[in-house]
Amino acid sequence: MYTLCPHCQTVHPLTAALLAQAGGWMQCGDCDKRFNALDALYDDFPDSHAKPAPTGGQWSPPELTSRRESADATPAFAEPETRSGVHWAWKVALPLLLLVTAANVAWTFRHHIPKEGAIGEFLARQGVQGFEAEQEFHDPGRIHLVTRDIHPHPTRDGVLVLSATFVNLAAEPQPYPVLSVALMDADNHPLVAREFDPEEYLASDWDASQRLQPDQHVPILLEFADPGEKAVGFELDFL
Repeated sequence: MYTLCPHCQTVHPLTAALLAQAGGWMQCGDCDKRFNALDALYDDFPDSHAKPAPTGGQWSPPELTSRRESADATPAFAEPETRSGVHWAWKVALPLLLLVTAANVAWTFRHHIPKEGAIGEFLARQGVQGFEAEQEFHDPGRIHLVTRDIHPHPTRDGVLVLSATFVNLAAEPQPYPVLSVALMDADNHPLVAREFDPEEYLASDWDASQRLQPDQHVPILLEFADPGEKAVGFELDFL
């Protein structure tokens, strides 16, 4: 087997073992230039336009350079240089391609993916259409006062008692409201105001997961420090 240097037209004899070890790359023993021997392989000695490789003491078949040898040494056969830029481009592009593919699959089969599972929750966090977290129904405007009253505490001086009952007129459950209470003077100006969270006006065994059911009536009893004779009324709003 022979190969022909494309730079100086020198012919080099080869063996399959040498060719396989270096992946076809070699350095010409005549002009010292590197080339791929696989590009010019001959079973027989090439035509007369090519000159034979030196023989005898002038030249010997090229030898592979060990990886342990100095980096300055030029191997007779060497591996082609890797394209580091292309390699890094693939490292960056591959995860993006996988992500785009996963998103495309999720979109195609979105109607078959349960929203309650891990995949559905992941897609909801990514903002995928159709997997948005459902907003809980909350309409304080559908909560109405049924009864209301304010009077001095029967046994404690300087304390006012506000009693009221409200009902949920919505057709579905909703969170218990925050109560906004203001004591008003004769000119309908607030003297004092305060907001009460559900745990402050409901029984001590109330659980935050509980919801105000449709047509459910809720009695409340709140106590205030009496601001004096100026307080002649109150306002109660649901937030």
